[in-house]
Amino acid sequence: MSGPDASTLVQLKAGSPLSGTLAAPASKSLTNRALIAAALASGTSVLHGVLASDDTAAMRGAVGALGAVIEDGPGVVRIGGTAGAPGAPDRPVDARLSGTTMRFVIAMAALVPTRATVTGQQPLLRRPVAPLTAALRALGAQAQDAAGFPPATVGGGIAGGEVIVDIAASSQFVSAVLLVAPYARRDVIVSAVGQAADAYIEMTVDLMRRWGAVVLDEAPRRWRVVAGAGYRAQEEAVDYDASAAAHLFCLAAATAGRVTVTNALPTTLQPDAQIADVLREMGCDVLRDGNALMVTGPARLQPVEVDMAAMPDQVTTVAALAVLAHGRTVIRGAAVTRGHETNRLAALATELRKLGVPVQEHPDGLTIHGGSAAGPARLATYGDHRLAMAFAAIAARVPGVAIEDPGCVRKTYPDFWDDVTRLGGVVRFGR
Repeated sequence: MSGPDASTLVQLKAGSPLSGTLAAPASKSLTNRALIAAALASGTSVLHGVLASDDTAAMRGAVGALGAVIEDGPGVVRIGGTAGAPGAPDRPVDARLSGTTMRFVIAMAALVPTRATVTGQQPLLRRPVAPLTAALRALGAQAQDAAGFPPATVGGGIAGGEVIVDIAASSQFVSAVLLVAPYARRDVIVSAVGQAADAYIEMTVDLMRRWGAVVLDEAPRRWRVVAGAGYRAQEEAVDYDASAAAHLFCLAAATAGRVTVTNALPTTLQPDAQIADVLREMGCDVLRDGNALMVTGPARLQPVEVDMAAMPDQVTTVAALAVLAHGRTVIRGAAVTRGHETNRLAALATELRKLGVPVQEHPDGLTIHGGSAAGPARLATYGDHRLAMAFAAIAARVPGVAIEDPGCVRKTYPDFWDDVTRLGGVVRFGR
């Protein structure tokens, strides 16, 4: 993508099926988890096929500021680890706009012997960290935040012990504590309370075990991390991004097209891979052939009632398709998305109404009465990459839809608009 700025608009030529075969980008969630493990490991790790995006660049910069040695090569990143002893940075660590980076690096910085401050750009400073800093204090670290929000100043090391973490606002709070727990002075026992997408925690535990940590399942949502069993340098390839693939499948679903993602591994633990089940319920044909997953959109999308608690990032995808489905779609279990890049439920309700679609906003979801969407309409993205990519499916179906700030997709999927073009979409940037 050439890099449209925040004043740019994008429009798609509506009416033609979008079809094609392509690979999805690498997972942002797994890239950033692997970068933390590699930065704490003993020795030099090699990661193949890592995602190149704003969020992963933020993580590379942050772990580098804490003492990891990062060497970028063609399709490969080499990381010299700190052996669990990150160094104090000479200035605040900038997480940019990456919530994953902010929370994971706050936890990593707790291992700094003195103090380190983790901050970010203004929108990120509205995302909560209080459950994480409280958990770090309970485990013996020094941790202060700004009334529950970044910037956070942490350090002093982690003594260990037992902690209960409230993950109602984000599963990342538990993942952050778990990732650094192998370097506590004694075992860490972590329990999670509150509704969240638990599969992301399972992804974290799986990665930790692959990298040499000892993580014991003591009970549902309760883990013991054995002190002294730190990460060992690894060489591995990063799994595909199921969240990004979902946006590609959404284009097929919206336009009665056919999209095949060639690297959609059936063994992935990513919760957003479950979007295939929702697409089937909406009338799509979903076929798997090894690592290739093909979604064919129907002539007429069906409404659904769906609980999105397990994959909240896909609320935008389902909401976009609900606009095009004839009938009432009910989305629930998504209260956590109010604390994402923007308040996604409020933003979706506001923007989808511009299409003439009745939308009711609930504390944890939306009711969308689809089938009557019409342009012209100018949809704001609030700087939120997932809103921009979800709205692309609407713009590919409904004439006269323009999407603001299309460049915000750089956060996780810089080549998104190029891939829309590869699927046959006619993409026009303007102002």
